[in-house]
Amino acid sequence: MMDFKDFYILGLPIKTNIGQCYFLKVKEYPDYFADLQIIAMTKEQIIYKYGELNKNGSLDEFINELKKLTLFEIALGIPELRESYCKLFDKAFNKKEVLFNIKVEEFTYYRSLIMAMNCLKEETINPNPEIQRAIERSRRVKQQDGENTSFADIVTSIVGYNGLSYNDINEFTIYQMYMTYYRIAQIKSYDTSTLFATVAEKVQIDSWSKHIDLFEEEKHYVTKEDFKEKSNSLFGK
Repeated sequence: MMDFKDFYILGLPIKTNIGQCYFLKVKEYPDYFADLQIIAMTKEQIIYKYGELNKNGSLDEFINELKKLTLFEIALGIPELRESYCKLFDKAFNKKEVLFNIKVEEFTYYRSLIMAMNCLKEETINPNPEIQRAIERSRRVKQQDGENTSFADIVTSIVGYNGLSYNDINEFTIYQMYMTYYRIAQIKSYDTSTLFATVAEKVQIDSWSKHIDLFEEEKHYVTKEDFKEKSNSLFGK
């Protein structure tokens, strides 16, 4: 299958120049969960994480060296990262030492492909440490105020709604699992909205088949336009 996101839901392997790239299944998720978190880290995020550990300045030289390298060089150069990258690439392409046989200029594409196939998004790191800490505080507050949906919550929701067994879910790809979960949420939202529309005015009803973007960027800040709009609504302007 060609690399076209609209077909990812089928779970068929993606055709690439170095062979077929396979989706991870739900039953394989626990074995690769930690590795997926590592491959999703950007160069900036890796440097930021080491910066957080650098309380006494002992890592200054190491961090400065990291800043000179590409993500590809960092992934191959740090043993812990290299192990996770190799494990994931070998699994995705069903062959050994794939990572060492790709061209440097191809690395970004294949990393992005594996991430997209497994519903991973890069976390943007602000170069200003103070702003980044503020973003992380905002993220923690949102997690506390909102519903912190876990992997188990997603799986049980799909089982409960569709009447499938857990063995059925095990054979889903990770991409299919998330898409199914968010489609169920969209359908339930549609049902609730249509119900309220019978007793209230100006209820916005989004189609139950509305497009779902698993990679939509989450905002942890308020834009100038958003602030202005909210201020005007509060003060009646």
